[in-house]
Amino acid sequence: MPRKRQTDDYFHCPHCGARVRAGARSCRECGASEDSGWSEDEWNEDAAGYGGDDEFDYDDYLRREFPGHAPPRSAAERRKRLITIIIVVLLCLSFLAWACF
Repeated sequence: MPRKRQTDDYFHCPHCGARVRAGARSCRECGASEDSGWSEDEWNEDAAGYGGDDEFDYDDYLRREFPGHAPPRSAAERRKRLITIIIVVLLCLSFLAWACF
């Protein structure tokens, strides 16, 4: 006997916005559920411990986690990194010169 098709009742997950079938125990996209604090209230990133958008640098995350697939650094970032390397090398050389004399 064929199964009776249920109506397509959905709601949007308050955490990630994915469509979730009514009566589902958790969201398939983010795993949110009643047990983990799933509520009808709008999700607050600060309360969830993720901080705001100002604190997260997605390009930096990609560079650290996926070095071969990260977007190239901007000219300002490359310049800043080069200046930092030059300062560190100069400090090391000055320490060696001071230690030798």
